[in-house]
Amino acid sequence: MGSKAALEKFYSEIPLERIPWYNEQDEFFKELLDVNKLGEGSALDLGCGVGTKSIALAKKGFIVTGIDISPTAVRYARERAEKANVHIKFIAADATDLACLGDEEFDLILDWTTLHVIARSRRRRYVRGIIKHCKRGGLLLLRCFSKYRISKLELGFIAPTGLVYLFSREDIENLFGKHFKILLTNRSERKSKDPERWFDEYLMERK
Repeated sequence: MGSKAALEKFYSEIPLERIPWYNEQDEFFKELLDVNKLGEGSALDLGCGVGTKSIALAKKGFIVTGIDISPTAVRYARERAEKANVHIKFIAADATDLACLGDEEFDLILDWTTLHVIARSRRRRYVRGIIKHCKRGGLLLLRCFSKYRISKLELGFIAPTGLVYLFSREDIENLFGKHFKILLTNRSERKSKDPERWFDEYLMERK
């Protein structure tokens, strides 16, 4: 994933209120929460950042665990959860090594822009962790940068937090298809100066 040093530098140098994902709740995520498509029970937020979506899930009644590689992001997340009066377990850890979770399983796993910063060499390990910790019949909600409208020669791009990879639906099915069934898909335009960048979102069920 994006290197710990790069992510820590990003979170340490940018004021909390200027972090792009500080307060914003993306439309597809909000819609799924509002219509109760994400179920209930326990939730694992992989790459939780400053806790924005962890807090939203907790307010909906989920018992939430959030993991991020940046200790500064985790500190922000804990402070924000306390101010929001919700209890969330935040852990500073590498999302490609979930030994800290033991054999715990979750009803919902959220990967909102984490997969696409994980290096190919660690990607299968990351997916195995998701498979292990998602209950049978549980849900995986994933958002990643899309190959939509992108040249076939472009594999990724450089962001302040490191290298970002691009994924097609076929890529997602190759990674998760043996263990997850895709229930819903959505495509969102990136809200930035780069209109050619799109996100693909997948709601999947553990087989």
